[in-house]
Amino acid sequence: MKICNSEAMKIIKDLEQKRQAVIYNEDNRSRLSYKEGEEKVICKYNYCETRKKIAEIDERIRKIKHALAKSNCTAIIDGFKITIGEALVYLAQLNKEYSQMEVLSNYSKLSRRITANGVLEYTECLYDPDEVLSDMESLHTKIGKLQVAIDRANLTTMIEI
Repeated sequence: MKICNSEAMKIIKDLEQKRQAVIYNEDNRSRLSYKEGEEKVICKYNYCETRKKIAEIDERIRKIKHALAKSNCTAIIDGFKITIGEALVYLAQLNKEYSQMEVLSNYSKLSRRITANGVLEYTECLYDPDEVLSDMESLHTKIGKLQVAIDRANLTTMIEI
């Protein structure tokens, strides 16, 4: 069956939720408490069936993740000439850079304060905060374009599962 990367990610998420539900049910139904003299209320829990169901879900997740990883290493993103995998790493790097620029943009070019012993202390930025703001705008645009390109590639790249 051929599906796009985005569909694969959605299927993986659904399978992981299904797996979590099986484990939750196992946690709640695999033991039985009752008082002496009371009738046992038996739940429908089967250890072997539960292990088999989890193994089946895990196998499907593995196969889809493998196909997705393979696609991420080979599919080239239009306009950037890098793979989806590289683009995801690049996007994380750009976001870290943007966060650092946000910190730098919060400082004034020159500030002063009075120290505890009454001396005036000046702090001067060794960069232009306005230039940082301009660079942030450019970087924000680049991040947006890259994210859209990744999304587009995930919608148009088909994998076999």
